[in-house]
Amino acid sequence: HIFANLALSDEEYRNLYNHEYFHGNEYSNYILDKTVLQKNFINRLNILKKYITKSQEKSLLEIGSAYGFFLEKAKDYFLNVEGVDITVDGINFAKQKLKLKAKNVDFLKWDTKKNKWDVICLWDTVEHLKRPDLFIKKASNVLNQDGLIAITTGDINSYLAKFRGKNWRLIHPPTHVHYFSKKSLTNLLFKEGFEIIHFSYPGFYRSLDNIFYNIFVLRLKLNWIYKILQFLQLTRLSLYFNTYDICYIIAKKIR
Repeated sequence: HIFANLALSDEEYRNLYNHEYFHGNEYSNYILDKTVLQKNFINRLNILKKYITKSQEKSLLEIGSAYGFFLEKAKDYFLNVEGVDITVDGINFAKQKLKLKAKNVDFLKWDTKKNKWDVICLWDTVEHLKRPDLFIKKASNVLNQDGLIAITTGDINSYLAKFRGKNWRLIHPPTHVHYFSKKSLTNLLFKEGFEIIHFSYPGFYRSLDNIFYNIFVLRLKLNWIYKILQFLQLTRLSLYFNTYDICYIIAKKIR
């Protein structure tokens, strides 16, 4: 397990995920990427559903729900879905535009009023957390017996991560703080009473807009090339990859 040794206050940490994070700092435009992002969420949901019986009677909580794009797809399969996130912009969009049940709160500080859920999801979220161990511990406490936790994150022990070293694309503190391997994440889940029931390396869709933005704007500072690609409408396309460095774990609460 590898982590960035950062000393950020709660306010500084919250400010990382402001409007600009989703519109310029990390993504070119998160909202315009909705269709592509939801392709990935549908794929994750389809795998998750294989381990759930009578999902229409189950409740689901997403930690790190952002703009609610996963919840919008999941609500058709569960009795109740809701999300929590520290991004004000994302939660407002989820509530006002998508009419979803979402709360702008730090999960660790949230008084759940003894609510329980059957499924908890953290999609590409656990690497962002200052204390992922405390999040997993609390998730276990608010899950019903035999409840499931589903997590996607980068695998620091993957071939690509080891080949790229410090230049691996997922190493970028302060937003990515923790870097898990299959073993370290499995150990953390086991410690909090979970048993692994699914592990895989799923592929993912990426919009050419976000790919080009990251390359030509964020890395190379060649904004004019990105603008030309936008003008030619090449950024509207998406591609499917599997670099086998993103892992998907589903674990069941057994104690």
